[in-house]
Amino acid sequence: MNTLRKRIFVAYPDAEITYGSETTPKRKAMKLDKTHYNDAIVISGINEIKENPEEWLLIKQFRKKKRSLHEATARKGRKKPNRNQTRNSKNTPYYKGFYLNDKVSVFGKSGYITGFTSNAAYIKDENNDYITLPNKTYKQVSINKMKLECHNNNWQYIIKNAV
Repeated sequence: MNTLRKRIFVAYPDAEITYGSETTPKRKAMKLDKTHYNDAIVISGINEIKENPEEWLLIKQFRKKKRSLHEATARKGRKKPNRNQTRNSKNTPYYKGFYLNDKVSVFGKSGYITGFTSNAAYIKDENNDYITLPNKTYKQVSINKMKLECHNNNWQYIIKNAV
């Protein structure tokens, strides 16, 4: 944080740092919930709020390329050396027309594809919870049961409602 702070003050010499201990009492006096946009309202110095929206747009970046390209085969402590270096494919960006981060609907719910297995995919909803088969505990959902809503590239556009 120190290097970031130094760079900010070099670029913006008139900048002021505001801490949570300063924004919390002001936010509570204005009867606002703890959210990023409410903190921004308090920091900006607005004293009166005429309208507090019930929903807002959340734009979230998504990493399409997984960091591990393959799974290493253990070599230490084994009698047989690993001369073949066989690797399993770990970076599956698409399967049967579905891509990572595509918005799909399944079982009346909509969510985003977060990973693939042999004939299934992992789907998370907007609250980052897995969508599973009814009355089942495993997280994979068959590709055949999914319906594509829209293809998202590296961004997710989520409309959030106030709780």
